[in-house]
Amino acid sequence: MANGIFAIPIKRLEPAASEQLDLFENSPPLGPEDSLKQFIFGKENAPARQALECVLAQQAVASPLVLYGDSGTGKSVLGHTLVAQWFQRYPEQKALHTTGADFARMHARAVYTHSMNEFRQRFLRVGLLVIDDLEILKTRSAAQQMLCNLIDHFQANDRMLVVCLPELPTHLSDFDDRLSSRLMERLQIKLHPPGDSAREVIVDRLAQQHGVELDLPTRDSLIKPSSHLGAQVDTVPKIRQALIRLRSEAELDALDLPKSDVQTLLDQQGGETPDIKHIAATVSKHLNIRLNDIKSSSRRQYVVRARGIAIYLCREFTRSSFGDIGQYFGKRDHSTIMHAFKKTASALNKDASIRVAINEITDKLAQKYKLN
Repeated sequence: MANGIFAIPIKRLEPAASEQLDLFENSPPLGPEDSLKQFIFGKENAPARQALECVLAQQAVASPLVLYGDSGTGKSVLGHTLVAQWFQRYPEQKALHTTGADFARMHARAVYTHSMNEFRQRFLRVGLLVIDDLEILKTRSAAQQMLCNLIDHFQANDRMLVVCLPELPTHLSDFDDRLSSRLMERLQIKLHPPGDSAREVIVDRLAQQHGVELDLPTRDSLIKPSSHLGAQVDTVPKIRQALIRLRSEAELDALDLPKSDVQTLLDQQGGETPDIKHIAATVSKHLNIRLNDIKSSSRRQYVVRARGIAIYLCREFTRSSFGDIGQYFGKRDHSTIMHAFKKTASALNKDASIRVAINEITDKLAQKYKLN
């Protein structure tokens, strides 16, 4: 801890932990979205750090804990990290991380197969349950009622529950009053974009990781949210994306980036660059796979491969979030899109066919659009 800054390591789930997630048959492996090795807490997010410590200490006052905030403030990252640290502290206890979409899907399957008791028991056995994107349940009244019952059990048995939402449950339409009431009983913590002190650490660490040297005016403009540039890159994913694009745009190798180059790049976002639809259509045509198949729920290997390539290119060449990309590709949740992106990125060094396809599609896009 220095100058009011506190950091906790962002860790992936160990294999032993992922084995306990076998009830989520189609859930993606868990891992943080951004490339920082630590989550940086400034004074603006000090209450969140204290709340997470309460959860890890199994203090009843912290369950249920509602983490809410805008996209990119770190809700998903903290959820994954919390589960990983729980396994380290309590290896004998189970912990689960899922999404509202997966919870609703499993609940619907349990209703259809008359296995509701088995579904309930699976959740009742865990010591910590983290549910990301819980707002998906707002139109699923039966799943909401089931979650109410689980919350009652968790509170009666000193189990820990953490949910992530874009805003408070009382501000969400179609959210059951009974569920809202239970979620509002204990702790609600808003996650804020990093302040000046935290941004300073984040900008420096990301610049170092991506081999980018910033001159002082540019560095200051990225750090201070009151500046024009700072207002445009106010979260960790946006700061990371800006630095990667700057490096790619200038074809740099650890050279200085003047402020004018930063501004020029950010001002270039618009009609000259491809959007999700154009990238997906280009992938469809190049791989000779119907676009509707890529957007569908098909799990055929060649379709999954094409979908992963399209998602990877959308993330690389647009400013769209994982959530935005997921909406286009069959309304998939952001954690599923995150997994597809990471799987394709990992395959680049192992699968020559994927690498060639991405290079060829990128060349086609470059002929028509300005790529950063």
